[in-house]
Amino acid sequence: MHFKTVDIWRGIYSSHQRCLEAVNRLGLTLTDNDTALSKDAYQRLLQYRLKTAKAEKKAEVERRLAELNANATEEKTIPVKEEANNESGFIALKSTDKPAFIAAVEFIADWATSKAIVFLTLLGALAIQVHHVAHLVNSISSNDNLMLGYVFGSVSELTALMLTVHQARKSMLIIFAFIQCWINVLYYCQLPELTVKLTLSALIAFVIFSYSELYTNGQQQKIVHAPRK
Repeated sequence: MHFKTVDIWRGIYSSHQRCLEAVNRLGLTLTDNDTALSKDAYQRLLQYRLKTAKAEKKAEVERRLAELNANATEEKTIPVKEEANNESGFIALKSTDKPAFIAAVEFIADWATSKAIVFLTLLGALAIQVHHVAHLVNSISSNDNLMLGYVFGSVSELTALMLTVHQARKSMLIIFAFIQCWINVLYYCQLPELTVKLTLSALIAFVIFSYSELYTNGQQQKIVHAPRK
């Protein structure tokens, strides 16, 4: 018997993402392509949640635990209803009766706490910086058109994304944050052209250094983990 995590979180966690974080914290194993918990794992999750839950959520956790224990021989939980896929051994927790608006808000809250929205927000911020860098490049050199500026900006901002994905070293990210801040100052303020040129030169040098380091570290890991003959 398995319990879908998309149903478990309702009533005991603020979002599906919070529920998954608790599952990972407890080291519980997800089944069915990482979408469900076994009965024992679900019971452990409820016992863990009971320690921190308050008010209505605590009452809901206690109720579920009581029903799990009372119906252990039947392998059912309440509130439950068996769906058409009973043959697969899945139990779908019955959702509490909530207005459609509340259900929609809960869905949005769940999505807002996911990694997807964090990644999309990061891409949006990088897109703004690409625009800033492109216009700076175009403004200081008559030989460099706007298209080349966007290529320059895309490469430089892609560095920030690669550092985040592959290394996430705080020191490197702090340095890049200061560079981005200075680029914004150059974009919004009228500063000497030499200052802009020196900044862009330093930026491309930093980009090359960052990618070189990423490549070098990747090669070193391959050597370390390569099987010995």
